[in-house]
Amino acid sequence: MGLLYALRFLTIIPVPYKQGENMAKVGGSAAFFPVAGLLIGTLLFGAERLFNLLFIPEVNAALICLLWIVISGGLHLDGLADLADGLGGGRTKEEKLSIMKDSRSGAFGVLALVILVLLKWSLIIQMMTEGNQFYLILIPMSARWITMNFIVMFPSARKEGMGSFFKKHMGVWKPVIAGIFTLTIVFILGGLPAILICLTTLLLLGIAALIISRILGGLTGDAYGSLIETGEVLMMLLIPVALRVLDL
Repeated sequence: MGLLYALRFLTIIPVPYKQGENMAKVGGSAAFFPVAGLLIGTLLFGAERLFNLLFIPEVNAALICLLWIVISGGLHLDGLADLADGLGGGRTKEEKLSIMKDSRSGAFGVLALVILVLLKWSLIIQMMTEGNQFYLILIPMSARWITMNFIVMFPSARKEGMGSFFKKHMGVWKPVIAGIFTLTIVFILGGLPAILICLTTLLLLGIAALIISRILGGLTGDAYGSLIETGEVLMMLLIPVALRVLDL
């Protein structure tokens, strides 16, 4: 049941909503975020293999980017845009949080979206060119597990909201169990380089989360979505670095 809740929240898969659902169980579904990420990644990898038979790499990568956005309903990209607008447009913490609640996207949000999608597109092309497509399976799963840790580690910037809702029901043990699952899959499929990429991303994204938390007085649902998107791109950037460092 927890996996179904996670899929309903993180994807466009039509998992029905029922009246009177146990909100503690819905909030606890965050423990299944990496599993949902693994399913997303498997879909992306399968689509890439199919598109590779039909299209040139540039078109293939564009279709993968589109599928990546569609399968999540643009949820995390919306968070990235809101966070960029808030950090770039407000002077005080209160102003930044108020801007982030505005459903309209400003210049900072649009720029953040354009840069991130361009980076994803070009990095997917590099992954395909260098034969590292299997990382598409690992990246969505790892980014969601990494962000789970930040839900536990940092306070909520708002007393109410999606971020504080999941934090309330998270618990310390869920990221640990999810971490064992995630790192096991990462090691099986990618070996030492993939583990190095995942843990380095955890460290670098943790620094970013700390900075955001100090600016906003905590993290929000938008911040979590932004960290997932940023984490995915960061892992893609680290793939060639890790492989060259380890001379693989």
